[in-house]
Amino acid sequence: MTVPIELISDGDSPSNYRRTAIWQVGDSSGGIDTDLDPWLAKWGNVSDAAITFARVGVAAFVADRGTTRNKLRQRREIDLIIKVPDPDLASQGADAASRLLGFVTGDEWSLTFQADPTERPTLSAHTTKTADQVALLSGGLDSFCGALLNDPSTQLFLSHSDAPAIKHSQNLSTAEIPGFDTDRHFQVRLKASEPFHKEPSRRSRSILFAGLAVALADAHNISTVEVPENGFTSLNPPLAANRGGVLTTRSTHPTMFQYAGQLIEDLELPIRLNNPYEWDTKGELLLKARDARGEHVISRGLATTLSCAKTNLVLKNSGSGRNCGLDYACLVRRGAAVAADVEDTSNYACHEQHLAAQIADLRRADIQAVKSSLLEPPSLIGLASKCGPFPDGYDYNRALDLWIRGQHELASIPLP
Repeated sequence: MTVPIELISDGDSPSNYRRTAIWQVGDSSGGIDTDLDPWLAKWGNVSDAAITFARVGVAAFVADRGTTRNKLRQRREIDLIIKVPDPDLASQGADAASRLLGFVTGDEWSLTFQADPTERPTLSAHTTKTADQVALLSGGLDSFCGALLNDPSTQLFLSHSDAPAIKHSQNLSTAEIPGFDTDRHFQVRLKASEPFHKEPSRRSRSILFAGLAVALADAHNISTVEVPENGFTSLNPPLAANRGGVLTTRSTHPTMFQYAGQLIEDLELPIRLNNPYEWDTKGELLLKARDARGEHVISRGLATTLSCAKTNLVLKNSGSGRNCGLDYACLVRRGAAVAADVEDTSNYACHEQHLAAQIADLRRADIQAVKSSLLEPPSLIGLASKCGPFPDGYDYNRALDLWIRGQHELASIPLP
Protein backbone atom coordinates (compact mmCIF):
# COMPACT_ATOMS: atom_id res chain seq x y z
CA MET A 1 0.00 0.00 0.00
CA THR A 2 1.38 3.39 -1.04
CA VAL A 3 1.59 6.04 1.69
CA PRO A 4 0.93 9.60 0.40
CA ILE A 5 2.77 12.35 2.35
CA GLU A 6 3.58 15.99 1.63
CA LEU A 7 5.97 18.55 3.09
CA ILE A 8 4.86 22.18 3.09
CA SER A 9 6.16 25.40 4.63
CA ASP A 10 4.49 27.35 7.40
CA GLY A 11 1.71 29.45 5.86
CA ASP A 12 0.88 27.01 3.05
CA SER A 13 -2.41 25.11 2.93
CA PRO A 14 -2.36 21.31 3.36
CA SER A 15 -4.04 19.06 0.83
CA ASN A 16 -7.12 17.05 1.73
CA TYR A 17 -5.88 13.67 0.61
CA ARG A 18 -2.38 13.40 2.06
CA ARG A 19 -0.75 13.26 5.44
CA THR A 20 0.86 16.67 5.73
CA ALA A 21 4.06 17.65 7.54
CA ILE A 22 4.31 21.41 8.12
CA TRP A 23 7.80 22.83 8.54
CA GLN A 24 7.44 25.64 11.04
CA VAL A 25 9.63 27.01 13.82
CA GLY A 26 8.51 26.83 17.43
CA ASP A 27 5.37 24.79 16.73
CA SER A 28 5.59 21.01 16.55
CA SER A 29 1.89 20.45 15.85
CA GLY A 30 2.62 20.01 12.13
CA GLY A 31 4.78 16.94 12.67
CA ILE A 32 8.18 18.69 12.78
CA ASP A 33 9.86 20.06 15.89
CA THR A 34 12.73 22.32 14.85
CA ASP A 35 14.58 25.56 15.41
CA LEU A 36 15.43 25.99 11.71
CA ASP A 37 13.08 27.70 9.24
CA PRO A 38 12.24 26.07 5.87
CA TRP A 39 14.10 28.77 3.95
CA LEU A 40 17.23 28.35 6.11
CA ALA A 41 17.25 32.13 6.37
CA LYS A 42 19.34 32.28 9.53
CA TRP A 43 22.22 30.78 7.56
CA GLY A 44 22.09 33.53 4.95
CA ASN A 45 21.36 33.46 1.23
CA VAL A 46 20.85 29.77 0.46
CA SER A 47 20.23 28.92 -3.20
CA ASP A 48 17.02 27.34 -4.44
CA ALA A 49 18.93 24.16 -5.30
CA ALA A 50 20.44 23.80 -1.83
CA ILE A 51 17.08 24.49 -0.18
CA THR A 52 15.67 21.72 -2.34
CA PHE A 53 18.26 19.19 -1.17
CA ALA A 54 17.62 20.20 2.44
CA ARG A 55 13.86 19.80 1.99
CA VAL A 56 14.32 16.40 0.40
CA GLY A 57 16.26 15.38 3.51
CA VAL A 58 13.67 16.78 5.91
CA ALA A 59 10.71 15.33 4.00
CA ALA A 60 12.33 11.91 3.78
CA PHE A 61 13.25 11.91 7.47
CA VAL A 62 9.74 12.84 8.57
CA ALA A 63 8.10 10.38 6.18
CA ASP A 64 10.52 7.66 7.26
CA ARG A 65 9.72 8.22 10.94
CA GLY A 66 6.00 8.51 10.26
CA THR A 67 5.54 5.32 8.25
CA THR A 68 5.74 2.12 10.25
CA ARG A 69 7.21 -1.02 8.75
CA ASN A 70 5.17 -4.18 8.43
CA LYS A 71 6.98 -7.02 10.21
CA LEU A 72 6.16 -9.33 7.32
CA ARG A 73 7.07 -6.83 4.61
CA GLN A 74 9.84 -4.42 5.48
CA ARG A 75 9.80 -2.56 2.17
CA ARG A 76 7.43 0.44 2.15
CA GLU A 77 6.03 2.49 -0.75
CA ILE A 78 6.06 6.22 -0.06
CA ASP A 79 4.65 8.85 -2.43
CA LEU A 80 6.12 12.19 -1.42
CA ILE A 81 5.19 15.71 -2.54
CA ILE A 82 7.70 18.39 -1.56
CA LYS A 83 7.03 22.11 -1.92
CA VAL A 84 10.17 23.89 -3.18
CA PRO A 85 11.22 27.31 -4.55
CA ASP A 86 11.83 26.09 -8.12
CA PRO A 87 9.97 22.89 -9.08
CA ASP A 88 11.54 22.72 -12.55
CA LEU A 89 15.06 22.74 -11.11
CA ALA A 90 14.08 20.31 -8.36
CA SER A 91 12.53 17.91 -10.86
CA GLN A 92 15.94 17.49 -12.49
CA GLY A 93 16.99 15.67 -9.33
CA ALA A 94 13.82 13.63 -8.75
CA ASP A 95 15.19 10.35 -10.14
CA ALA A 96 18.50 10.67 -8.28
CA ALA A 97 16.70 11.55 -5.05
CA SER A 98 14.42 8.51 -5.39
CA ARG A 99 17.41 6.21 -5.99
CA LEU A 100 19.25 7.72 -3.02
CA LEU A 101 16.29 7.32 -0.67
CA GLY A 102 15.56 3.83 -1.94
CA PHE A 103 19.13 2.67 -1.41
CA VAL A 104 19.49 4.10 2.09
CA THR A 105 16.08 3.11 3.46
CA GLY A 106 15.30 0.03 1.38
CA ASP A 107 11.92 1.45 0.35
CA GLU A 108 10.22 2.51 -2.88
CA TRP A 109 10.03 6.31 -3.12
CA SER A 110 8.15 8.48 -5.60
CA LEU A 111 8.96 12.20 -5.45
CA THR A 112 7.00 15.08 -6.93
CA PHE A 113 8.02 18.72 -6.56
CA GLN A 114 5.54 21.59 -6.45
CA ALA A 115 5.95 25.33 -6.04
CA ASP A 116 6.11 26.70 -2.52
CA PRO A 117 3.63 29.62 -2.46
CA THR A 118 5.04 31.12 0.75
CA GLU A 119 7.36 34.11 0.57
CA ARG A 120 11.06 33.82 1.19
CA PRO A 121 11.81 35.88 4.33
CA THR A 122 13.88 39.04 4.12
CA LEU A 123 17.43 38.26 5.14
CA SER A 124 19.01 40.06 8.05
CA ALA A 125 22.65 41.12 8.01
CA HIS A 126 24.75 38.04 7.44
CA THR A 127 28.51 37.51 7.43
CA THR A 128 29.86 34.72 5.27
CA LYS A 129 32.44 32.67 7.15
CA THR A 130 35.60 31.56 5.37
CA ALA A 131 36.31 27.84 5.59
CA ASP A 132 37.81 25.01 3.58
CA GLN A 133 34.90 22.71 4.23
CA VAL A 134 31.78 21.96 6.24
CA ALA A 135 32.35 18.93 8.47
CA LEU A 136 29.61 16.84 10.02
CA LEU A 137 29.85 16.57 13.79
CA SER A 138 27.36 14.03 15.07
CA GLY A 139 28.52 13.52 18.65
CA GLY A 140 29.96 10.14 17.66
CA LEU A 141 33.55 8.97 17.75
CA ASP A 142 34.35 9.16 14.01
CA SER A 143 33.32 12.78 13.57
CA PHE A 144 35.21 13.65 16.76
CA CYS A 145 38.34 12.07 15.25
CA GLY A 146 37.71 13.89 11.98
CA ALA A 147 37.59 17.21 13.82
CA LEU A 148 40.88 16.42 15.53
CA LEU A 149 42.55 15.60 12.22
CA ASN A 150 41.79 19.01 10.71
CA ASP A 151 42.41 22.57 11.83
CA PRO A 152 39.12 23.68 13.47
CA SER A 153 39.72 27.24 12.35
CA THR A 154 39.49 26.16 8.69
CA GLN A 155 36.14 24.37 9.04
CA LEU A 156 32.49 24.98 9.76
CA PHE A 157 30.83 22.23 11.76
CA LEU A 158 27.25 21.07 11.44
CA SER A 159 25.46 19.01 14.06
CA HIS A 160 21.95 17.61 13.97
CA SER A 161 20.07 16.23 16.96
CA ASP A 162 16.65 14.75 17.45
CA ALA A 163 17.16 13.72 21.08
CA PRO A 164 18.63 15.53 24.13
CA ALA A 165 21.22 12.79 24.66
CA ILE A 166 22.68 13.37 21.18
CA LYS A 167 23.00 17.13 21.68
CA HIS A 168 24.52 16.54 25.12
CA SER A 169 27.17 14.30 23.59
CA GLN A 170 27.88 16.87 20.87
CA ASN A 171 28.45 19.56 23.48
CA LEU A 172 30.64 17.36 25.65
CA SER A 173 32.81 16.11 22.79
CA THR A 174 33.36 19.51 21.16
CA ALA A 175 34.66 20.80 24.50
CA GLU A 176 37.49 18.27 24.12
CA ILE A 177 38.60 19.52 20.67
CA PRO A 178 41.60 21.86 21.02
CA GLY A 179 40.96 25.23 19.39
CA PHE A 180 37.27 24.55 18.78
CA ASP A 181 35.29 27.75 18.12
CA THR A 182 31.60 27.56 18.99
CA ASP A 183 30.93 30.42 16.55
CA ARG A 184 31.84 28.01 13.75
CA HIS A 185 29.51 25.31 15.06
CA PHE A 186 25.98 25.20 13.68
CA GLN A 187 23.62 23.00 15.69
CA VAL A 188 20.21 22.07 14.33
CA ARG A 189 17.40 20.54 16.34
CA LEU A 190 14.97 18.76 14.05
CA LYS A 191 12.85 15.81 15.00
CA ALA A 192 9.61 14.21 13.93
CA SER A 193 6.67 14.81 16.24
CA GLU A 194 3.03 13.68 16.28
CA PRO A 195 1.90 12.05 14.07
CA PHE A 196 5.27 11.38 12.39
CA HIS A 197 7.31 9.64 15.08
CA LYS A 198 6.02 6.09 15.17
CA GLU A 199 8.77 4.23 13.28
CA PRO A 200 11.87 3.73 15.49
CA SER A 201 14.42 3.36 12.67
CA ARG A 202 16.17 6.47 11.38
CA ARG A 203 17.79 5.21 8.18
CA SER A 204 17.12 8.45 6.31
CA ARG A 205 18.90 10.60 8.90
CA SER A 206 22.13 10.56 6.89
CA ILE A 207 20.31 12.19 3.94
CA LEU A 208 18.84 14.84 6.22
CA PHE A 209 22.31 15.48 7.64
CA ALA A 210 23.89 15.68 4.18
CA GLY A 211 21.16 17.97 2.83
CA LEU A 212 21.55 20.42 5.70
CA ALA A 213 25.33 20.36 5.35
CA VAL A 214 25.14 21.08 1.62
CA ALA A 215 22.83 24.03 2.34
CA LEU A 216 25.21 25.40 4.97
CA ALA A 217 28.13 25.04 2.56
CA ASP A 218 26.11 26.80 -0.16
CA ALA A 219 25.35 29.72 2.16
CA HIS A 220 29.06 30.25 2.84
CA ASN A 221 30.38 29.53 -0.67
CA ILE A 222 32.14 26.35 0.45
CA SER A 223 32.65 23.56 -2.07
CA THR A 224 33.34 20.53 0.17
CA VAL A 225 31.29 18.71 2.79
CA GLU A 226 33.26 16.18 4.83
CA VAL A 227 31.40 13.15 6.14
CA PRO A 228 33.94 11.55 8.52
CA GLU A 229 33.12 7.85 8.87
CA ASN A 230 35.37 4.84 9.08
CA GLY A 231 35.24 2.55 6.07
CA PHE A 232 34.39 -0.65 7.94
CA THR A 233 31.21 0.89 9.31
CA SER A 234 30.44 2.35 5.87
CA LEU A 235 30.89 -1.07 4.29
CA ASN A 236 28.78 -2.52 7.10
CA PRO A 237 28.76 -6.21 6.16
CA PRO A 238 25.55 -7.87 7.43
CA LEU A 239 26.21 -9.86 10.58
CA ALA A 240 23.78 -12.63 9.68
CA ALA A 241 21.74 -13.82 6.74
CA ASN A 242 18.56 -12.29 8.19
CA ARG A 243 20.16 -8.87 8.70
CA GLY A 244 21.02 -7.89 5.14
CA GLY A 245 19.33 -5.57 2.66
CA VAL A 246 17.03 -3.05 4.34
CA LEU A 247 17.96 -4.45 7.77
CA THR A 248 21.53 -3.16 7.62
CA THR A 249 22.36 0.53 7.62
CA ARG A 250 23.76 2.12 4.46
CA SER A 251 24.05 5.68 5.74
CA THR A 252 27.66 6.19 4.57
CA HIS A 253 28.00 3.34 2.08
CA PRO A 254 30.07 4.16 -1.05
CA THR A 255 26.94 3.86 -3.19
CA MET A 256 25.18 6.38 -0.95
CA PHE A 257 27.93 8.87 -1.84
CA GLN A 258 27.52 8.01 -5.53
CA TYR A 259 23.77 8.65 -5.50
CA ALA A 260 24.03 11.75 -3.32
CA GLY A 261 26.71 13.09 -5.64
CA GLN A 262 24.42 12.52 -8.61
CA LEU A 263 21.62 14.44 -6.87
CA ILE A 264 23.98 17.33 -6.16
CA GLU A 265 25.10 17.32 -9.79
CA ASP A 266 21.52 17.20 -11.09
CA LEU A 267 20.66 20.20 -8.92
CA GLU A 268 23.66 22.02 -10.43
CA LEU A 269 25.33 22.60 -7.06
CA PRO A 270 29.13 23.11 -7.07
CA ILE A 271 29.57 21.05 -3.90
CA ARG A 272 31.15 17.68 -3.23
CA LEU A 273 30.54 15.14 -0.45
CA ASN A 274 33.75 13.54 0.74
CA ASN A 275 34.70 10.79 3.19
CA PRO A 276 38.50 10.83 3.55
CA TYR A 277 38.44 7.78 5.85
CA GLU A 278 36.70 5.43 3.43
CA TRP A 279 39.57 2.92 3.58
CA ASP A 280 40.27 3.08 7.32
CA THR A 281 38.83 0.87 10.03
CA LYS A 282 37.52 2.60 13.14
CA GLY A 283 40.66 1.61 15.01
CA GLU A 284 42.88 3.04 12.27
CA LEU A 285 40.95 6.31 12.32
CA LEU A 286 41.24 6.45 16.10
CA LEU A 287 44.98 5.78 15.85
CA LYS A 288 45.41 8.64 13.38
CA ALA A 289 43.67 10.98 15.82
CA ARG A 290 45.77 9.70 18.71
CA ASP A 291 48.99 10.24 16.79
CA ALA A 292 47.89 13.73 15.73
CA ARG A 293 46.65 14.99 19.11
CA GLY A 294 48.04 12.67 21.75
CA GLU A 295 46.74 9.91 23.99
CA HIS A 296 45.31 12.26 26.63
CA VAL A 297 43.13 14.23 24.21
CA ILE A 298 41.74 11.22 22.39
CA SER A 299 41.09 9.21 25.54
CA ARG A 300 39.20 12.04 27.22
CA GLY A 301 37.24 12.76 24.08
CA LEU A 302 36.39 9.11 23.44
CA ALA A 303 34.55 8.94 26.75
CA THR A 304 32.32 11.90 25.79
CA THR A 305 31.16 10.52 22.43
CA LEU A 306 27.99 8.53 21.83
CA SER A 307 28.16 5.52 19.51
CA CYS A 308 25.32 3.35 20.81
CA ALA A 309 22.73 2.75 18.11
CA LYS A 310 20.12 1.75 20.69
CA THR A 311 20.68 4.26 23.45
CA ASN A 312 16.95 4.86 23.94
CA LEU A 313 16.50 1.18 24.74
CA VAL A 314 19.07 1.16 27.54
CA LEU A 315 17.49 0.56 30.92
CA LYS A 316 16.07 3.71 32.44
CA ASN A 317 18.22 3.53 35.55
CA SER A 318 21.43 3.09 33.56
CA GLY A 319 21.76 6.79 32.74
CA SER A 320 20.51 8.94 29.89
CA GLY A 321 22.43 8.73 26.65
CA ARG A 322 25.01 6.19 27.82
CA ASN A 323 26.70 3.72 25.54
CA CYS A 324 25.34 0.29 26.36
CA GLY A 325 28.62 -1.38 25.36
CA LEU A 326 27.10 -4.48 23.73
CA ASP A 327 25.17 -3.43 20.65
CA TYR A 328 27.04 -3.75 17.35
CA ALA A 329 28.10 -0.08 17.19
CA CYS A 330 29.45 -0.22 20.73
CA LEU A 331 31.36 -3.44 20.06
CA VAL A 332 33.00 -1.91 16.98
CA ARG A 333 33.89 1.15 19.08
CA ARG A 334 35.41 -0.93 21.87
CA GLY A 335 37.39 -3.01 19.37
CA ALA A 336 38.71 0.20 17.81
CA ALA A 337 40.04 1.42 21.15
CA VAL A 338 41.88 -1.87 21.64
CA ALA A 339 43.34 -1.72 18.12
CA ALA A 340 44.49 1.89 18.55
CA ASP A 341 45.88 1.21 22.04
CA VAL A 342 43.73 3.99 23.49
CA GLU A 343 42.49 3.82 27.07
CA ASP A 344 38.70 3.61 26.92
CA THR A 345 37.20 5.16 30.05
CA SER A 346 33.67 5.27 28.61
CA ASN A 347 30.99 4.56 31.17
CA TYR A 348 29.46 1.52 29.46
CA ALA A 349 26.25 0.31 31.04
CA CYS A 350 27.26 -3.32 30.54
CA HIS A 351 30.24 -2.85 32.86
CA GLU A 352 28.05 -2.15 35.87
CA GLN A 353 27.48 -5.31 37.86
CA HIS A 354 23.80 -4.66 38.56
CA LEU A 355 23.09 -4.00 34.86
CA ALA A 356 25.39 -6.43 33.07
CA ALA A 357 22.98 -9.36 32.83
CA GLN A 358 20.06 -7.20 31.75
CA ILE A 359 22.06 -5.34 29.10
CA ALA A 360 23.42 -8.65 27.78
CA ASP A 361 19.87 -9.97 27.54
CA LEU A 362 18.67 -6.83 25.75
CA ARG A 363 21.54 -7.11 23.25
CA ARG A 364 21.38 -10.87 22.80
CA ALA A 365 20.48 -10.63 19.10
CA ASP A 366 23.46 -8.36 18.38
CA ILE A 367 25.83 -10.54 20.39
CA GLN A 368 24.76 -13.73 18.65
CA ALA A 369 24.94 -12.06 15.24
CA VAL A 370 28.51 -10.86 15.92
CA LYS A 371 29.53 -14.32 17.09
CA SER A 372 28.05 -15.80 13.91
CA SER A 373 29.81 -13.29 11.67
CA LEU A 374 33.19 -14.03 13.25
CA LEU A 375 32.84 -17.70 12.28
CA GLU A 376 32.53 -16.85 8.58
CA PRO A 377 35.71 -15.45 7.01
CA PRO A 378 35.22 -12.46 4.67
CA SER A 379 35.37 -13.25 0.94
CA LEU A 380 35.01 -11.46 -2.38
CA ILE A 381 31.80 -13.40 -3.03
CA GLY A 382 30.43 -12.35 0.34
CA LEU A 383 31.47 -8.76 -0.28
CA ALA A 384 29.66 -8.58 -3.61
CA SER A 385 26.54 -10.42 -2.46
CA LYS A 386 26.14 -9.06 1.06
CA CYS A 387 27.60 -5.55 1.00
CA GLY A 388 26.76 -4.26 -2.49
CA PRO A 389 25.85 -2.87 -4.85
CA PHE A 390 28.94 -0.74 -5.34
CA PRO A 391 29.83 2.05 -7.78
CA ASP A 392 31.46 1.21 -11.10
CA GLY A 393 35.20 0.77 -10.73
CA TYR A 394 35.02 0.01 -7.01
CA ASP A 395 38.14 -1.65 -5.58
CA TYR A 396 36.77 -4.96 -4.28
CA ASN A 397 40.16 -6.30 -3.20
CA ARG A 398 40.88 -3.23 -1.12
CA ALA A 399 37.40 -3.43 0.41
CA LEU A 400 37.90 -7.09 1.27
CA ASP A 401 41.11 -6.25 3.10
CA LEU A 402 39.24 -3.49 4.95
CA TRP A 403 36.54 -5.98 5.97
CA ILE A 404 39.17 -8.42 7.28
CA ARG A 405 40.89 -5.72 9.33
CA GLY A 406 37.60 -4.46 10.74
CA GLN A 407 36.50 -7.94 11.69
CA HIS A 408 39.84 -8.50 13.42
CA GLU A 409 39.19 -5.45 15.60
CA LEU A 410 35.69 -6.66 16.41
CA ALA A 411 37.02 -10.07 17.44
CA SER A 412 39.20 -8.53 20.15
CA ILE A 413 36.21 -7.90 22.44
CA PRO A 414 35.13 -10.79 24.69
CA LEU A 415 31.41 -11.47 24.29
CA PRO A 416 29.09 -12.68 27.06
